[in-house]
Amino acid sequence: MENIFKNIKNIIIFVLVVVLGLVLYNVKSNENIFDENENYLATSEDSDFSNKDKNEDENEEIYVHISGAVNKPGLIKLKNGDRLVDAISLAGGARDDADLDSCNLAKKLSDEDKIYIKTFDESAEKNFNADYSTDKAISYNNLINLNSASKDELMKIPGVGSKTADKIIDYREKFQFKSVEDLKNVDGIGDKKFEKLKDYLCVN
Repeated sequence: MENIFKNIKNIIIFVLVVVLGLVLYNVKSNENIFDENENYLATSEDSDFSNKDKNEDENEEIYVHISGAVNKPGLIKLKNGDRLVDAISLAGGARDDADLDSCNLAKKLSDEDKIYIKTFDESAEKNFNADYSTDKAISYNNLINLNSASKDELMKIPGVGSKTADKIIDYREKFQFKSVEDLKNVDGIGDKKFEKLKDYLCVN
């Protein structure tokens, strides 16, 4: 009889241990599920905030000042992330004399940016000054020789474009330049333009 009670006691203890184990397992599982849900919610919230911030940044308005060789210089309203090409478009587009190769049209703009679009003449003047002492058509006095300069070299002179350079070359092939003043004989070069060009030129 004593053995029967002992066995019953052992069975009860075993059952209690099993039940307690199941209870603890369920509690632990519920905690893990809660943590996963909490992490998911936190991640979702972070993602929502991130997307919201990104959308707000993209929709943020910025103002830039554009001048130079554009049709409508002045203050331009853009969206954050817009590029230089967008600013030029909103400024009425580039003028015919705009040297767009001198700027990066893909550049992203920021609020308060100041943009200046150069003309071909301004770019040519910069190149002329940079190469002033190295060109083969430059004489001992650092002046462009009208009788030997190539078209590209002539176009480095401020105010001389492609058409003017062609006219200078056509004239010298027919007559040669005997003096710098002969430049006024070239079609399209009057006294006013000559005064701007003469200090860059010589004749050998």
